[in-house]
Amino acid sequence: MATRIIPGAPEEALPALMDERPDDMLVLGAYGHSRIRQLIVGSTTTALLRLSNVPVVVLR
Repeated sequence: MATRIIPGAPEEALPALMDERPDDMLVLGAYGHSRIRQLIVGSTTTALLRLSNVPVVVLR
């Protein structure tokens, strides 16, 4: 297994990477933000849940 650094926003880079690879699942760690901040700014985790073509497991 190798480590790769991929430039760009995670919401764009991770779905593109997952499309290139034969992986069956994406596992994410979630950091809790206030509801107001999440409504205004959004959430990387929420975006990845919407954009991912594979099942996503979120760990808190």
